[in-house]
Amino acid sequence: MSVFEAKQRPTAAKVILEITTRNLGITRSLLLYRVLQLVSFPFIVVYFVSRTLKDKDYRPHFPERLGFLPRIFKRTDPNSIWLHAVSVGEVVSAIPLIKQLRAQHPETPFFVTSSTIAGRKAAERQASTLVDGVFYAPIDFVWCVRRVLRAIRPALLIVLETEIWPNLYAEVKRTGAGLAIVNGRISDRTWPRYLSARRFFCPILRLPDAILVQSSTDYKRYVQLGVPEERLEVAGNLKYDSALAPRKLDLPTFEAKQVWVAASTVGPNERGSARAHSVDEDAVVIRIFQHLRAEFPGLLLILAPRQPARFETVARKLRSAEVTFIRRSEMRAGQAARLRLPGVLLLDTIGELAETYGSADVVFVGGSLAPRGGHNILEPAAASAPIIVGPHMENFAAIAHDFREASAMVQVKDEQELLRTARSLLADPQQAKSLGERGRTAVLKRAGAALRIAERLWPIYYGSYRRPPLGGLTRWPLQLLSYLWTAGGCWKRAHGEKMARSLPPLPAPVVSIGAITVGGSGKTPFTKYLTQLLLQRGDSPAILTRGYRKRSPQPNLVLSPGMDVAAAFTGDEAQIFLRSAQAPLGIGANRYETGKILLAQYPETDILLLDDGFQHARLAREVDIVLIDGLDPFGGGATVPLGRLREPLQALSRADIFVVTRAESTDRFEAIRRGLARYNETAPVFRTRLIARRWRDYLSGETLQVPAGTPVAAFCGLGNPQNFWNTLDGLGLKVVFKWVFGDHHAYTPVEIQRTAHQARANGAPMLVTTEKDRINLPDHLEQALKGMQLAWLEIELQLEDESGFFAAFDRALAGRPGSAAVKTPR
Repeated sequence: MSVFEAKQRPTAAKVILEITTRNLGITRSLLLYRVLQLVSFPFIVVYFVSRTLKDKDYRPHFPERLGFLPRIFKRTDPNSIWLHAVSVGEVVSAIPLIKQLRAQHPETPFFVTSSTIAGRKAAERQASTLVDGVFYAPIDFVWCVRRVLRAIRPALLIVLETEIWPNLYAEVKRTGAGLAIVNGRISDRTWPRYLSARRFFCPILRLPDAILVQSSTDYKRYVQLGVPEERLEVAGNLKYDSALAPRKLDLPTFEAKQVWVAASTVGPNERGSARAHSVDEDAVVIRIFQHLRAEFPGLLLILAPRQPARFETVARKLRSAEVTFIRRSEMRAGQAARLRLPGVLLLDTIGELAETYGSADVVFVGGSLAPRGGHNILEPAAASAPIIVGPHMENFAAIAHDFREASAMVQVKDEQELLRTARSLLADPQQAKSLGERGRTAVLKRAGAALRIAERLWPIYYGSYRRPPLGGLTRWPLQLLSYLWTAGGCWKRAHGEKMARSLPPLPAPVVSIGAITVGGSGKTPFTKYLTQLLLQRGDSPAILTRGYRKRSPQPNLVLSPGMDVAAAFTGDEAQIFLRSAQAPLGIGANRYETGKILLAQYPETDILLLDDGFQHARLAREVDIVLIDGLDPFGGGATVPLGRLREPLQALSRADIFVVTRAESTDRFEAIRRGLARYNETAPVFRTRLIARRWRDYLSGETLQVPAGTPVAAFCGLGNPQNFWNTLDGLGLKVVFKWVFGDHHAYTPVEIQRTAHQARANGAPMLVTTEKDRINLPDHLEQALKGMQLAWLEIELQLEDESGFFAAFDRALAGRPGSAAVKTPR
């Protein structure tokens, strides 16, 4: 039974229909969102103009919100991680996760964004030594988002909690990057709004590759919003991990005998309130302090209002209440501050609140007497501070439930109950200590989310395959040309298969070594390597190649191993086969005719290796080995010119064996293996390692010693130069200058002279390039180099599992049960 009968070949119309459906990219939700953005654009402009004029801290970095990042970010290596944390609380929660990810892969570029001034300051203070950059998140307009994506080229966007920005999500997925929501939650207060807008949120929340939520309640809510359950997971709450971070106390306590911390207090009708209210927590705390100071003359109240805009208001309240106080912002570094007790330290700074908990005898967490939904109680709990909260903890419902179950906090109803509870705990240190210990135990019991989340994120990171963010004006013409390429490829394949069926098979079995993407995937080095392995096991292979850019007038060339022929006569890749002196070489566009001539001259040949033959349908083959470029395995998901695919990914179903090159990370390899299984479940997948054998001098061919740390200038003309740059990094060389030429570029002496000049200007005593580029260099470059040393790198691919590969190879070569000995092309 032929492969034509066993497998149905996709028609051009069917393939184009599938690609069109996949690439439409504009859902009704996005369309509605963008229409609303367009209508509201004048109001958005007015808001941001007003904001930048009013807020001096916001103004200097406002261009970041439009996507204009510092120039240094634009030199970032691709495949970075971008973590977005909207404000201070999310930034603090993210620190343990950032540390975990950095510890596991310190070489990965990492960026953190925030949307608020306080969040950006917190990120600079706590994360600047952990990440490569901190900046404001772009406004959620397509053109702002795309600027950032072009600059930092992320492979993964991590969004803390539930920040839903439709354009950001859609554009990140359009670039092929991974997208994950971590520490996800939907509070009791916001849940009704999400549910009422389910039809809008559902398609947007289907975009993330994973949503890792805090609790089972959050899990159920996301399911109700339409998120597939296979993308959901309860991973715990990062706040438990961040709460355990060590804190250094730099604040004075003025030798107080009792310390009461009132944290994140809010005023009436404060910005961000869910509904209007008249509760003034600062006034409540001040009144309670006035009651307590007579009983506890050594009492220090540390009062920390939630919003910086209220600092001055609270200071006026303290003066009018005739309370002794000092403002933290007025305390000079290095000078001892004085405060007569009982008194108040007004914490009118940002980022120091967590440092106070270690010395606290009682902590009241604000935003909970007022109907604000509460604030984070985990930091004081981790410091073993006894905690009091009000009745409103809707924003932290899961955490509050855990603490109530563990009797690890006291929840009060009103001001009078807060007074009684604070008095009781201050008067009974043993009771307060026991309450604080239960709180810390509750935190320790639930810590570990950072490790769980990191382990879940790396497969998403390595499973992403970047493509450049394109606007509609660029994308649509390329999409049309991509359709034409696909249709032409389908027609060409059908025509080639028809020709192949009309011809008798060659007497020697044919093994094709090809790729699904354009550019370098290691086909030539692997063909050379496989030839060597076949010779070692007693086979007599020969190689058939097209001879790209050969200038011979002969349509078919057959050359003996090691034959001295000019590169212009054969093409550069054919020269690599010739110089290896391993096997006879046939060069010609019609590889069936070339194969016949070669077999007539070398009848002992028992295997024909068809170099770059996956799309060459005119020659039947027994085995299709497809090389997958680990740096870009799926070619951006689109055919040329929109992507790097030679033909749609459905063509991978024809492969008998996959060999993945340039996938040094096991996580990356496993992600590629899973991706290949979507198109071909039966073909085994193997991996190669790239081995740098030696450096050779261009002029003499002698081996050179190039130790790690040597400054070099590098140039190459490859389909995918990133592999060469990675190899140089792996060898520890200091690459001071890079110059990329087109694939198969034929160099001129003037170009080498310019390259050598650039190398000297950048302080490099040596130029380095690849073996393929060495073949394309002209002779007699001494004058152009002017004393500059030029070396090329001899490399070799090596299979990790040679025995497993040959077992699969021999099975495929023998044919499938019930099939003919020689397979017809597919």
